[in-house]
Amino acid sequence: MRSLPATLPILFVCEISFLLGHGLIMTLLGVRMSLEGFPSQMAGLLMSSFSFGFVIGSYWLEKRIRAVGHIRVFAACAATLAVTAMLHGLWVNPWAWLVWRVFGGGATAGLLMVMESWVSGESSNDNRGKVLGWYLVISTLSLAGGQWLLNSADPATMVLFSVAGMLFAMSLVPLSIHRIHGPRAAQELKPQKIKLRELFRRAPVGLVGAFTAGLMVQAFFAMTPYYGQEIGLSTGQTAQFMAITTLVALFAQWGLGRLSDRIDRRKVILAMAAIMAVSGAFISVAARVDYLMLLLVASFHTAMLHTLYSLSLAHTNDWLDPEEIVAANGKLMMAYGVGSIVGPFGASLVMQLIGPDGLWFFLGAVALTLAGFISLRLVIRRGMVREEVEQEPFVAMPVLETQHYLNELDPRRDPVQFELDLQGESFSDEDRYSREEEQEKEHAAAAV
Repeated sequence: MRSLPATLPILFVCEISFLLGHGLIMTLLGVRMSLEGFPSQMAGLLMSSFSFGFVIGSYWLEKRIRAVGHIRVFAACAATLAVTAMLHGLWVNPWAWLVWRVFGGGATAGLLMVMESWVSGESSNDNRGKVLGWYLVISTLSLAGGQWLLNSADPATMVLFSVAGMLFAMSLVPLSIHRIHGPRAAQELKPQKIKLRELFRRAPVGLVGAFTAGLMVQAFFAMTPYYGQEIGLSTGQTAQFMAITTLVALFAQWGLGRLSDRIDRRKVILAMAAIMAVSGAFISVAARVDYLMLLLVASFHTAMLHTLYSLSLAHTNDWLDPEEIVAANGKLMMAYGVGSIVGPFGASLVMQLIGPDGLWFFLGAVALTLAGFISLRLVIRRGMVREEVEQEPFVAMPVLETQHYLNELDPRRDPVQFELDLQGESFSDEDRYSREEEQEKEHAAAAV
């Protein structure tokens, strides 16, 4: 840690406090909704509203970061999260919670963008791999630690909502008491546009895999605490289940990532999808046998689940030029975001129809569909002359419910901040400023 830029340890302390609160509130909401007797479809809708707010916040708050700076946006988002966390406990109403989750999703997106663009700006090609390693470990352990905090008080009271609010507020302290500078991002690559159709033509498995990861990961985080309460797990067991199934991904990413560096990543993703489909079918059986058996089978499932986006991203980047990575990764994140909106509500509807086991039926069916799609692509490609590409080294990603701007920390390239144009393409600051200059010249010429 001492070899890293002086700003990074301060940011990592902020990250620890924020993710402890984030891990706690996500698990607490699922448990509390079950205790309050909310129907499963309302629970899914509430969690989908978080993803909706996250997508909106990702677009709007990026512009605010450019306008007012990283520290001000961080302060505003941390304060918003602290307030909304405590509002959940003060006013227990599903429709009110729907509003709080939209604001919470937007504020979470802002905090993650600030931290990751800041960390990226303070990194270089020489130390970015080390920085990402620290970020991966701290993110995963903090998120799991927040889920363990569920054991510290009765989830039926206001106490844990207050604890989450205090953790969000405490994330402001390190930035407030240190005189630090903003991120120093280097911009050496000029991003090129890539259309969604062209991205699907080059790496269909990567794009579909990102969308599927959004469906599955957010459905898991949203509905598993609710599932645990419905099948009779204690609050402590539910917290333990969430924490352990999150931590296993920390080790699975490295092993599966190294394997994918040696063989076709599509085949690795296919094997992962098959394991998720099979384990999804057995989890319900394991739950009726023993809690430890449930934990073991679910760990196999989540090890694959939490690695799916990272491998989809790596596979897509294998088929892109360096200048296309920014625009393509932006589209992958949007695909993930759309999936994360649909996933929780879809899983809740299945649970409403067939009971708590519907969660694993939904996840297994989605994984089976992904396996079928990849198998079809491999059969189609087998008879075609395909250009050989050299696979880039795999880069592990932190385990979070919703993916975001982590591609900026990728040690294979220098960071380039980008802005998503809602009309379809991504462009950098340089592109945006050149367009504005051209427009001004056109207006001046027209006036003459």
